[in-house]
Amino acid sequence: MNLTPEKNKKAGVCYAYSDDGLELPIIDITHPAFTFEMDDDKLNALIDIYVRSAAIPPAALQAAAQKSILVRGLVESFGTYTTGMMTYLNKLEPDNLGDGYANALDRQWATSLTPLTFRWRMRHVARLLADGLKAALAAHPGADVHLINIAGGPAIDSLNALILLNKENPAQLAGRQISIHVFDLDAEGPHFGERALQALLAEGAPLNGLQAGFEYVRYDWTQPAVLQESLAGLDLQKAAVAGSSEGGLFEYAADEDIIANLRVLRCCTPPDCVMVGPVIRNAQTLDERLNFSEQVTGRPITRYIGLEAFEKLARQASWTIDRSLDGPMHQVVSLKKI
Repeated sequence: MNLTPEKNKKAGVCYAYSDDGLELPIIDITHPAFTFEMDDDKLNALIDIYVRSAAIPPAALQAAAQKSILVRGLVESFGTYTTGMMTYLNKLEPDNLGDGYANALDRQWATSLTPLTFRWRMRHVARLLADGLKAALAAHPGADVHLINIAGGPAIDSLNALILLNKENPAQLAGRQISIHVFDLDAEGPHFGERALQALLAEGAPLNGLQAGFEYVRYDWTQPAVLQESLAGLDLQKAAVAGSSEGGLFEYAADEDIIANLRVLRCCTPPDCVMVGPVIRNAQTLDERLNFSEQVTGRPITRYIGLEAFEKLARQASWTIDRSLDGPMHQVVSLKKI
């Protein structure tokens, strides 16, 4: 593997290599390099630019994809899913993209609406995940900790939930065995996530001193029996457990698959387990300028389901929405059992 090391590393930021040899910064939403603010004026401007970009001729987009790793990832995702690693690259701020693989076009794209929504939803998922796990930690003193991540790629939401918890109340995690379980079709993202965890556990890093491991299970969410078998072998009932799917299950899966996966999670986890993920807004709650995107041929096959319809699905699996945080495209929800 040819390595592309990062030559301009930032103080206090950890780094890890991807499978294709890129040394990437590990997102830590508590570090200034990964914080962002967005007022209404800036958001409105980004939405306007996004709408205009839909008129770019396919030939021009293909030409740009030859020059930009991020645009190429967008083009390759048309009609299917964005890979975990490509989504991760989109979550990096323009200044965090390395010169060894990114150029001016990549940095321009990184300032646009789509990467912003990826960062926004990840920050909200990590926050709700940390809050849900905080309650479970209090209810299960000294117990093992399990973070279940479906279609999680590098599981950067799970890692950031741990960073938040360890920064806000380190005593809650101290001395516990922590396990991150990633269920995903693509191994590249989890490989990076495992390296990222090791970097975060190193001396001076945000998770130093914790006992944590990373497990990857190849998983197709249309086969929930695989999830049930894996979780049944973990002895979770006396543990502190929380689940998430940041940009996966709730955005892409069919109704019956969302229900089936939530049913497995309900039966295999303790009563106080929460499940966190983003729900894409429907036409009634989405900015009217963005309503076109659901009908544009070739766009990724995301579902503009909305909270009301999603709540009905969750209730069929005996879950209900406990909390939600709003973003421009998503409403991130924390589910509790009923």
